[in-house]
Amino acid sequence: MKNITLQLEELLCPSCVKKIETALKKQDGIEDVDILFNSSKAKVKFDESKLDSKEIAKLITAIGYEVTSIK
Repeated sequence: MKNITLQLEELLCPSCVKKIETALKKQDGIEDVDILFNSSKAKVKFDESKLDSKEIAKLITAIGYEVTSIK
């Protein structure tokens, strides 16, 4: 398992957090998701054999949120 932190565009409301968490948790290979509303960061634990960090960023972008950096 690998852990990454994605910096997101500013999250405007708690429902944004829920929307991102729900979408990521449905993805096969993602073990855990923690979205930090105040800092607009997503901490994701995932299985590298099933997907990579760029694919996770694409999932977030596909639901309407911008990923500004991946660490």
